Amino acid sequence: MISIIMPTLNEAAILNTTLRHLKRHLRDHELIVVDGGSTDSTAQIAKNHGRLIFSRPGRARQLNSGATAATGDILLFLHADVRLELGAIGGIENAIAEGYAGGALRQRIDAKHPLFRLIECAANFRAHTLRIFYGDGGIFVRRDHFYQIGGFPDLPIMEEIEFSRRLRRLGKTTLVQQRIYISPRRWKKTGIVRTTLTNWAISLLFCCGVSPARLARLYRQVR
Repeated sequence: MISIIMPTLNEAAILNTTLRHLKRHLRDHELIVVDGGSTDSTAQIAKNHGRLIFSRPGRARQLNSGATAATGDILLFLHADVRLELGAIGGIENAIAEGYAGGALRQRIDAKHPLFRLIECAANFRAHTLRIFYGDGGIFVRRDHFYQIGGFPDLPIMEEIEFSRRLRRLGKTTLVQQRIYISPRRWKKTGIVRTTLTNWAISLLFCCGVSPARLARLYRQVR
C-alpha cells in the first residue's frame, strides 16, 4: 500500500479540486492530509476526502508527522496544487519493485506558456541526471528507507534537496516516466521569469553552503 501524504496551510481555494482528482488513483491506498494550522476551511475539506492530522507548521515537520502516522510500505509526498497522470501510482509501484529506494515523477506545469516547457525540461533534467528531487515533483520512498535516513531534515527551506542527497547515498533513485501536473499559480502570482530565477538562485546558494535560515528570509522577501 502507498501512503499519500499532503502538507497543507490555508489551501481551501484549490484543495477540493486536488483531492477529487487524487481519489481516482487511490484504490486501496491511504491519503493523509497534514495541516499546519490553517485558518480557512482547509481542514474541513480534507476531512471530506481522507484522514486529517495536525502538526506544527513547517513543511518538513508536516511531512514527517504524516510519515509517522502512515501505514503504507511506500510513502508518496504531494503538494496541495498537483494532480497525477493516470498510471502514476503504478509507475511508482513498479519502480519500488525494481529495487529503487525512491524517486519522483516527471513534471509538467499545467499551463500552455512556452516558458513553462523550458522550466519543465530543466527540472526533469535535474531530477534525472542529478537525482535531486523537489517536493512539487511528487517524491516517493520506501518507508523503511525513509526512517533509515531520518526523514526530512527540519529545515525552513530546501529540505527536499538534503533529503534527496541522503536518499541517493542509501540506494538507487529514479525519475519515473508518468507525469505529475503542477499548478502554475506560483509563477502567475509573481511572474514566470522572476519566480524561476529566484528558485534557481536559492537552490544554488543552498548548494554553495548558505544557511537555510538566511535563504528562508530571502524567499519570504521576494514573495
